[in-house]
Amino acid sequence: MVLFRLLKALIHKKSLIYLLIALIPSLAVSLTLARHQVRVVKSDYKLRAQEYANFHAMNIERFVGETVGRLEMLSTALNIQHISLKDIEKILRETKGKDPRFSGFYWANTSGDVIISTNKITTRINVSDQPYFQQARDEAQTSISEAHNGRVTGRYIISIATPIVDRHRVKGVFVASLRMDEIKKEIFRLVNNERITIKDATGKPLIQSGSIPNQYNVKSVMKISRVPWTITAFVNPNTKKVFWDSFFKNLFISLFTMSILFLLINYLLLKRKVQKEKEQTELHKLELIGNLAASTAHEIRNPLTGIKGLVKLLSEENDEPKAQSYYKVIQSEIDRINAIVSELLILGKPTAYTLKTYNANVIVSEIAPIITSETNYTNVELTFHYHPEELPVSCVKDQLKQVILNLTKNALQAMPYGGNLSIHLDKQSDNCRITVSDNGVGMSKDQVSQAFNPFFTLKKAGSGLGLTVCKRIIDSYGGEIKIKSTPNQGTQVEILLPLVSQI
Repeated sequence: MVLFRLLKALIHKKSLIYLLIALIPSLAVSLTLARHQVRVVKSDYKLRAQEYANFHAMNIERFVGETVGRLEMLSTALNIQHISLKDIEKILRETKGKDPRFSGFYWANTSGDVIISTNKITTRINVSDQPYFQQARDEAQTSISEAHNGRVTGRYIISIATPIVDRHRVKGVFVASLRMDEIKKEIFRLVNNERITIKDATGKPLIQSGSIPNQYNVKSVMKISRVPWTITAFVNPNTKKVFWDSFFKNLFISLFTMSILFLLINYLLLKRKVQKEKEQTELHKLELIGNLAASTAHEIRNPLTGIKGLVKLLSEENDEPKAQSYYKVIQSEIDRINAIVSELLILGKPTAYTLKTYNANVIVSEIAPIITSETNYTNVELTFHYHPEELPVSCVKDQLKQVILNLTKNALQAMPYGGNLSIHLDKQSDNCRITVSDNGVGMSKDQVSQAFNPFFTLKKAGSGLGLTVCKRIIDSYGGEIKIKSTPNQGTQVEILLPLVSQI
């Protein structure tokens, strides 16, 4: 009973120490860092909202500006050429037919009577009571109306009026009506993840891309100069997700670090109280170090880099030939270990990726400059043969590039004194075929049969994993890779990838 109480008190004490040293500080640090991350994300999204607002404002400015320019040029052309009303009507109808965003074009005399209309008019229409018409006629300059329902079509529009001036006298007004629904459609076509609201000078909403949920709490407002509108872009930084992701990530790191600190402190306390358990404590320490080493195995390249640098420094300080030969061997073996670790990570660790459809011709053309620059230094003549049609394949672009670059690298190394390298793309049944051919040293049948085996290599400094990685990538696409080779004549590597049917 006494032993049970002592054990319970010891556990309680350890829990309290862990709470004070690890858990509470970790929670405090994680909370602070998570709040900071939310502020950073909000700041970034504020800039993004400004970019969205500016983009859509510029798009509206551009369209309105183009319309104003078109009307003013037409007005100038009419004054110079003295075109008849019939010809004017024909020009206006042709202009309207080129862009669905126009509701109609009209010519009104100075009294406001509509004389020419691209839309059918059954009754007399007079626009002299419209402020935009009055401004264009009285001030002899282009004016733009508020959004309103048109008298001819009944559509929701804005009107742009340009005076027709002859010898400093206004003899009529051109009016172009822009459809708000088409402007709205154009804006929606360019909307991505943001929400957009456009309001007129009175604050009345004109265009809104869906409802604005509460989570779209970051916004940017911008005025549009050519029309009396303001545009507001709303974005959703998803601060809750950002907060909790950052919180748990930092909590894990903090707890891990604090747990190590707690274990070290606990170890010191145990060592002071229980001297007789030194051997068991040392064993526990070794086990802890082993677990930590296993959890950081992916960091093996970091200490390798440090070792390599130190060996290089030592080699520079010691010029003795025998020592230099040792340093050279050490450097070579470190490079070999690093290369093996890098390729093992690709070979052994499963990665999550999404296959997309790409044109194989385009993929090869994107890496053509890299291959060309390599051949320029090796006295190798390079030729590319692209298929005249598209070759759509489902793959990860960067992985397929890596495969082709690995094969061309092998080919160049097989031609140390120069030669010919060819990359050919064509169709074979329902497959895309990519062939990499060289006239280098070639391989025997036995060597070809082992080419895809891990750690099999014919190079002194090779890891023997390059072709293994290539095969794994091609297999994951449902494809096939083959090697044909003849000693002293060359090697041909053929890749077959299923073509994606395009509907």
